[in-house]
Amino acid sequence: MGFKVKGNTISLLAVLIASLALSACSPSVKVRSDVAPDVNMSQFQTYDYFSQMGVEGENYSNLLGQHFRDAIDTELNMRGLKRSDAPQLQVNVSIGAKDKVKVNTYHDPYVYGGHYGYRGHGYYGSPYYGGGGTRTSVHQYTEANVYIDMVDSSEHKLIWQGVATFTVTDKMQENIRETVQMTVNSVFEQFPIPAPGQ
Repeated sequence: MGFKVKGNTISLLAVLIASLALSACSPSVKVRSDVAPDVNMSQFQTYDYFSQMGVEGENYSNLLGQHFRDAIDTELNMRGLKRSDAPQLQVNVSIGAKDKVKVNTYHDPYVYGGHYGYRGHGYYGSPYYGGGGTRTSVHQYTEANVYIDMVDSSEHKLIWQGVATFTVTDKMQENIRETVQMTVNSVFEQFPIPAPGQ
Protein backbone atom coordinates (compact mmCIF):
# COMPACT_ATOMS: atom_id res chain seq x y z
CA MET A 1 0.00 0.00 0.00
CA GLY A 2 1.32 3.48 -0.82
CA PHE A 3 0.42 7.06 -1.43
CA LYS A 4 1.24 9.24 -4.40
CA VAL A 5 2.19 12.89 -4.40
CA LYS A 6 -0.95 14.95 -4.87
CA GLY A 7 -1.36 17.93 -7.16
CA ASN A 8 0.33 19.21 -10.30
CA THR A 9 3.90 18.33 -11.15
CA ILE A 10 6.28 21.20 -10.50
CA SER A 11 10.02 21.62 -10.88
CA LEU A 12 12.38 19.81 -8.53
CA LEU A 13 13.44 23.09 -6.94
CA ALA A 14 9.85 24.13 -6.32
CA VAL A 15 9.05 20.73 -4.81
CA LEU A 16 12.02 20.93 -2.49
CA ILE A 17 11.05 24.43 -1.42
CA ALA A 18 7.49 23.28 -0.84
CA SER A 19 8.81 20.47 1.26
CA LEU A 20 10.18 22.93 3.75
CA ALA A 21 6.64 23.53 4.89
CA LEU A 22 7.58 26.48 7.00
CA SER A 23 4.69 26.51 9.47
CA ALA A 24 5.55 29.03 12.18
CA CYS A 25 7.80 30.93 9.75
CA SER A 26 4.84 32.20 7.72
CA PRO A 27 1.53 33.77 8.72
CA SER A 28 -0.16 32.14 5.70
CA VAL A 29 0.29 28.56 6.95
CA LYS A 30 -2.89 26.69 7.80
CA VAL A 31 -3.00 23.34 9.58
CA ARG A 32 -5.90 20.91 9.62
CA SER A 33 -6.30 17.28 10.63
CA ASP A 34 -8.83 14.50 10.60
CA VAL A 35 -9.12 11.22 12.50
CA ALA A 36 -11.29 8.18 11.76
CA PRO A 37 -14.32 8.48 14.07
CA ASP A 38 -14.26 4.83 15.16
CA VAL A 39 -10.56 4.77 16.11
CA ASN A 40 -8.98 5.28 19.52
CA MET A 41 -5.46 6.45 18.75
CA SER A 42 -4.22 5.57 22.22
CA GLN A 43 -4.49 1.86 21.36
CA PHE A 44 -1.45 2.15 19.08
CA GLN A 45 1.97 1.80 20.64
CA THR A 46 4.32 1.12 17.72
CA TYR A 47 4.96 2.64 14.30
CA ASP A 48 7.30 2.68 11.35
CA TYR A 49 7.48 4.42 7.98
CA PHE A 50 6.52 3.31 4.49
CA SER A 51 9.59 1.76 2.86
CA GLN A 52 9.47 4.69 0.47
CA MET A 53 7.46 7.68 1.56
CA GLY A 54 5.94 10.11 -0.91
CA VAL A 55 8.76 12.60 -0.24
CA GLU A 56 11.36 9.97 -1.08
CA GLY A 57 10.50 9.38 -4.73
CA GLU A 58 12.89 10.00 -7.60
CA ASN A 59 12.04 13.71 -7.75
CA TYR A 60 12.98 14.32 -4.12
CA SER A 61 16.10 14.55 -2.01
CA ASN A 62 16.77 11.57 0.27
CA LEU A 63 17.75 14.00 3.01
CA LEU A 64 14.30 15.53 2.88
CA GLY A 65 12.71 12.24 3.87
CA GLN A 66 15.20 11.82 6.70
CA HIS A 67 14.40 15.30 8.03
CA PHE A 68 10.73 14.38 8.20
CA ARG A 69 11.48 11.02 9.83
CA ASP A 70 13.62 12.66 12.51
CA ALA A 71 10.99 15.28 13.28
CA ILE A 72 8.11 12.78 13.40
CA ASP A 73 10.18 10.39 15.55
CA THR A 74 10.53 13.15 18.13
CA GLU A 75 6.80 13.91 18.17
CA LEU A 76 5.68 10.27 18.41
CA ASN A 77 8.31 9.28 20.98
CA MET A 78 7.15 12.13 23.23
CA ARG A 79 3.68 10.60 23.07
CA GLY A 80 4.88 7.15 24.06
CA LEU A 81 4.96 5.50 20.63
CA LYS A 82 8.01 3.45 19.70
CA ARG A 83 9.44 2.58 16.33
CA SER A 84 9.18 -1.15 15.57
CA ASP A 85 9.87 -3.70 12.83
CA ALA A 86 6.32 -4.96 13.35
CA PRO A 87 4.47 -1.63 13.59
CA GLN A 88 0.82 -1.11 14.37
CA LEU A 89 0.97 2.18 12.44
CA GLN A 90 2.66 3.06 9.18
CA VAL A 91 3.56 6.69 8.49
CA ASN A 92 3.73 8.42 5.13
CA VAL A 93 4.64 11.98 4.18
CA SER A 94 3.69 13.36 0.77
CA ILE A 95 3.55 16.74 -0.91
CA GLY A 96 1.08 18.35 -3.27
CA ALA A 97 1.47 21.73 -4.94
CA LYS A 98 -0.27 23.85 -7.54
CA ASP A 99 0.42 27.16 -9.20
CA LYS A 100 -2.11 29.92 -8.60
CA VAL A 101 -2.70 33.48 -9.76
CA LYS A 102 -3.85 36.34 -7.55
CA VAL A 103 -5.33 39.40 -9.26
CA ASN A 104 -5.74 42.72 -7.43
CA THR A 105 -7.60 45.66 -8.94
CA TYR A 106 -7.54 49.05 -7.22
CA HIS A 107 -8.18 52.72 -7.94
CA ASP A 108 -5.07 54.68 -8.74
CA PRO A 109 -5.93 58.40 -9.10
CA TYR A 110 -2.34 59.62 -9.22
CA VAL A 111 -1.46 57.57 -12.24
CA TYR A 112 -4.78 57.84 -14.03
CA GLY A 113 -5.72 61.50 -13.80
CA GLY A 114 -6.66 62.10 -10.18
CA HIS A 115 -5.18 65.29 -8.75
CA TYR A 116 -5.49 67.79 -5.94
CA GLY A 117 -7.84 70.52 -7.09
CA TYR A 118 -7.96 74.25 -6.73
CA ARG A 119 -11.49 75.60 -6.73
CA GLY A 120 -10.92 79.22 -5.78
CA HIS A 121 -10.65 78.56 -2.04
CA GLY A 122 -7.26 76.90 -1.78
CA TYR A 123 -6.15 73.32 -2.19
CA TYR A 124 -8.25 70.56 -0.73
CA GLY A 125 -6.69 68.05 1.64
CA SER A 126 -7.62 65.02 -0.46
CA PRO A 127 -7.74 64.41 -4.17
CA TYR A 128 -10.84 64.66 -6.25
CA TYR A 129 -10.98 62.51 -9.31
CA GLY A 130 -11.05 63.88 -12.80
CA GLY A 131 -11.99 60.67 -14.51
CA GLY A 132 -9.90 58.37 -12.35
CA GLY A 133 -8.86 54.87 -13.32
CA THR A 134 -7.84 51.48 -12.07
CA ARG A 135 -4.66 49.48 -11.92
CA THR A 136 -4.47 45.70 -11.90
CA SER A 137 -1.60 43.64 -10.52
CA VAL A 138 -1.14 39.94 -11.21
CA HIS A 139 0.87 37.79 -8.79
CA GLN A 140 1.73 34.18 -9.50
CA TYR A 141 2.51 31.92 -6.57
CA THR A 142 2.68 28.26 -5.57
CA GLU A 143 0.42 26.84 -2.87
CA ALA A 144 1.83 23.70 -1.29
CA ASN A 145 0.41 21.04 1.01
CA VAL A 146 2.37 18.65 3.21
CA TYR A 147 0.39 15.55 4.19
CA ILE A 148 1.32 13.36 7.16
CA ASP A 149 -0.71 10.13 6.99
CA MET A 150 -1.02 7.30 9.49
CA VAL A 151 -2.29 3.92 8.38
CA ASP A 152 -3.48 1.01 10.52
CA SER A 153 -1.08 -1.75 9.45
CA SER A 154 -3.51 -4.60 10.15
CA GLU A 155 -6.45 -3.10 8.27
CA HIS A 156 -4.54 -1.04 5.68
CA LYS A 157 -6.79 1.86 6.58
CA LEU A 158 -5.96 5.55 6.79
CA ILE A 159 -6.89 6.57 10.32
CA TRP A 160 -5.29 10.00 10.77
CA GLN A 161 -4.07 12.76 8.51
CA GLY A 162 -2.48 16.11 9.32
CA VAL A 163 -2.05 18.72 6.59
CA ALA A 164 -0.03 21.94 6.46
CA THR A 165 -1.02 24.36 3.68
CA PHE A 166 1.09 27.40 2.83
CA THR A 167 2.35 29.70 0.12
CA VAL A 168 5.86 28.90 -1.05
CA THR A 169 8.38 31.70 -0.44
CA ASP A 170 12.06 32.20 -1.17
CA LYS A 171 12.81 32.19 2.56
CA MET A 172 11.98 28.50 2.69
CA GLN A 173 15.22 27.73 0.89
CA GLU A 174 17.14 28.49 4.08
CA ASN A 175 17.48 26.22 7.13
CA ILE A 176 15.69 23.21 5.63
CA ARG A 177 15.95 20.98 8.69
CA GLU A 178 14.62 23.66 11.02
CA THR A 179 11.63 24.53 8.84
CA VAL A 180 10.68 20.87 8.45
CA GLN A 181 10.90 20.50 12.22
CA MET A 182 8.63 23.51 12.79
CA THR A 183 6.10 22.22 10.27
CA VAL A 184 5.90 18.79 11.88
CA ASN A 185 5.58 20.39 15.33
CA SER A 186 2.72 22.53 14.10
CA VAL A 187 0.86 19.62 12.51
CA PHE A 188 1.26 17.44 15.60
CA GLU A 189 -0.34 20.10 17.77
CA GLN A 190 -3.56 18.64 16.34
CA PHE A 191 -2.61 15.00 16.94
CA PRO A 192 -5.23 13.16 19.04
CA ILE A 193 -2.65 12.19 21.67
CA PRO A 194 -1.18 15.36 23.21
CA ALA A 195 2.49 15.70 24.05
CA PRO A 196 3.42 16.04 27.73
CA GLY A 197 2.67 19.56 28.87
CA GLN A 198 0.13 20.28 26.15
